[in-house]
Amino acid sequence: MRTHLTRLRAALVLLLVGSGLLFAFGSTIERHQHHAEARPSAGSSTESSTSGESGGESGSGESAKHVGKSHGEVGAKILGVNTESVALMVVAVVASLLLALAVWLGRWPRLVLLGVAGFGLVFAAGDGRELVHQLNESHAGLAAIAAILIGLHLSVTALAGVLLPRRGDAGGLATAEPLA
Repeated sequence: MRTHLTRLRAALVLLLVGSGLLFAFGSTIERHQHHAEARPSAGSSTESSTSGESGGESGSGESAKHVGKSHGEVGAKILGVNTESVALMVVAVVASLLLALAVWLGRWPRLVLLGVAGFGLVFAAGDGRELVHQLNESHAGLAAIAAILIGLHLSVTALAGVLLPRRGDAGGLATAEPLA
């Protein structure tokens, strides 16, 4: 039984680290994709304004408006927090790694596993929102990453629930040793 719990804890640690790294990878790709999409629009607006045609000038106004709009939409705000900011990505990855470390060390198992389960649910919901967004934008690669992250985060939540020591279980994870 102890070996089974140790393997489940190791799997949870790997899921947390893997999902954190995949989240960082997907966020970085998305950020670079936004910059690449904004750059050609800016180039086309300068070409239109140098042509001297009246139709070209109205087109450049629309291009400038589109560039401004794309920069404004780069990160949706939830509760006043830009969900696609670099700072939030770093905090999410660090939180994932710290939770993995806490699971690895086996200290305060009930509190840590409840935190891991909550973390998994919150990020699965965010990944669901991101999946819908990427499908609407026709970015299949980023949508696939979001779908994989949904599965990983739901697996993290389920595994944390399985490992959660039950009340009255004196021998459960409360006495588990670190995985090292």
